[in-house]
Amino acid sequence: MKAPVYLLMAIHCHQPVGNFGFVLEEAYAKAYEPFLAVLERHPRIRLALHYSGCLLDWLLEHQPGFVKRLKALVKRGQVELLASGYYEPILPLLPEPDRQGQIAKMRTALQEHCGETHSEGLWLTERVWEPDLPQSLDHAGIRYTMLDTNQFIPAKAYLPADLQVPEGEFWDLLGYYTTEYAGSSCYLFPASKRLRYWLPFQKAEQTIDFLKRLQGDWPVALTFADDGEKFGMWPKTFSWVYEEGWLETFFTALERETDWLQTTTFQDYLKIAKPSGRVYLPCGSYEEMLGWSGGHFRNFFAKYPESNAMQQKMLRISQGITRLKAQGARFKASTKESQAKKREALLQEAQEQLYAGQCNCAYWHGVFGGLYLSHLRRAVYTRLIGAESILSRLSPTEKISLEDADGDGVAEVLLSTPNASVIVDPQDGGLITEWNLFKQKVNVLDTLTRRYEPYHEKLRVSHPKHAAASSGLPASIHDLVGVKEENLASGLVYDDHRRSAFLDYALQAIPLLAEVTSMAWVEHRLWGPEAFELESKSRNPSSVSLVRSQASGQLHKRIRLENSPSVLECRYDIKGCAVPVVALEFNFGIRDERYLMQAKDLGRLEILTLEEPQMDLRLVAHFDPAPVVYVFPIETVSESEEGLERTYQGLCVWCCWSVGTLDSWSGRVRWSSP
Repeated sequence: MKAPVYLLMAIHCHQPVGNFGFVLEEAYAKAYEPFLAVLERHPRIRLALHYSGCLLDWLLEHQPGFVKRLKALVKRGQVELLASGYYEPILPLLPEPDRQGQIAKMRTALQEHCGETHSEGLWLTERVWEPDLPQSLDHAGIRYTMLDTNQFIPAKAYLPADLQVPEGEFWDLLGYYTTEYAGSSCYLFPASKRLRYWLPFQKAEQTIDFLKRLQGDWPVALTFADDGEKFGMWPKTFSWVYEEGWLETFFTALERETDWLQTTTFQDYLKIAKPSGRVYLPCGSYEEMLGWSGGHFRNFFAKYPESNAMQQKMLRISQGITRLKAQGARFKASTKESQAKKREALLQEAQEQLYAGQCNCAYWHGVFGGLYLSHLRRAVYTRLIGAESILSRLSPTEKISLEDADGDGVAEVLLSTPNASVIVDPQDGGLITEWNLFKQKVNVLDTLTRRYEPYHEKLRVSHPKHAAASSGLPASIHDLVGVKEENLASGLVYDDHRRSAFLDYALQAIPLLAEVTSMAWVEHRLWGPEAFELESKSRNPSSVSLVRSQASGQLHKRIRLENSPSVLECRYDIKGCAVPVVALEFNFGIRDERYLMQAKDLGRLEILTLEEPQMDLRLVAHFDPAPVVYVFPIETVSESEEGLERTYQGLCVWCCWSVGTLDSWSGRVRWSSP
């Protein structure tokens, strides 16, 4: 008699911090609840489930009965719940204290709400692996996690040949493996790409037949690990998986073959099987992620400075919290107990905001909207600015400081008041890349640059449409080619600069509105944002003065941040340079309903107001002298699970002053948030 085959399954469910409520409701109705209902009807099917902490919070508030059902499945041994970072962060990107804190918070929640007392397995977010992780996992009490099979290919020559299954277009690896770092070890289960692409998109018999071919003289195990949303939430899968009964059929087929095929949990499999070998793996992730990121997840920070800005802000805040915690004992000894407790509570609140701001989804972009979804970026900034505002209360900093805020090795200028903070980058044209308002917890400059993405090539074919699935089966999102509106190719406009604020240009002539929106105005450009030198600190402690040589003269740029109300002012002085037109560009992460649909020429203005009442956000600009003002929405063409779509990223305010033949010019722009 041949030995049994073990199928180990891990289903991962997550919704990002800041996602819309109706999306969570739909995911629950189409994927989470029906999957659990089918699982409950098949008590002999054993597997691992993972629900991110932010999703678990929503379930506890809106569907507490679902969590009770999970607890019952755990109690009867049918389900193992996997831990993770609570808010689904990319673990390797976090400082060690945050890695430990996020995992500990998740394990505590699983024990408190779901009765999972072990939680020694971990769902590794986006399977982003870096070689030092075994040490962090070991210290956190985690024994094992799952990585995709492609991540094991660099070690292929050192893996047992009889456990490698090259069949068809896929390569599978059976068993599980030990790895270590600095003396700390953990186990890695290789997750099958074959099953990731087959389930639920091929008939159940195809998977059963493949598993049967794995039988041999010794027991073997194959791992399947993938998103729970694909079982009902992905396009056209609800009908196939539940209405047509694919999941019911699949579980029934697994139960029918129990004389040779077993499903079990990872924790129980470890009790009956030894590791299949030792392995050392480089940095990696699943195959599609490596394609999107150019081979390494951190490349997203090189491609998207907007993502890097969030990441670097997160690291600064984490460092600030760690520093204040280290001072806790000294503070406690030198003050009243009530003050010490208040400080500790505020630090705890700041840490919670930081953890929520580490949710991975807005930091990168693949087949889902991710970084391109402005509400997800705003959710990250809301949490990070919430933590920042607490730190500013606990440890008032200098109103002006120099710090490498973007990790490029060159210092930026940080301005701060009790109500706001600003980052000025002298090397990048004196741009202002952040203006954080503490009251609204919003970075009003949070926009995204329009840039080329490889999937834009799909719009260059004659008639892009959804790919037809063979044999009437649903197509995976990796195979779908679709567009969600007509004439989408007209939205393929690319910027040659980062969309931020206080970008300055000299032009030959005032461009037309259509030229500005389409980037055709660059034909008129004489010079644009270039590096400034930082002059000695101003007598005003919340202002910075920048200067650069330009042709035969100089350009001075003086930026000032005021408090109560928050005012961001910039004064320009051009001396010795004859430029026909001066232009300034401002980009705001604000949704003003008056300007969302089309570009507008507002003529010559002294005052401009932008509003987003839902955020209690109002910006008022005072121009001196009055420029010609254009306002237009910044829209990108980005990919979602249902196809390519136009996505709003922010609002551009473009100002032009006609200088004529004068060799000097002065202007002032004053933005305030009353």
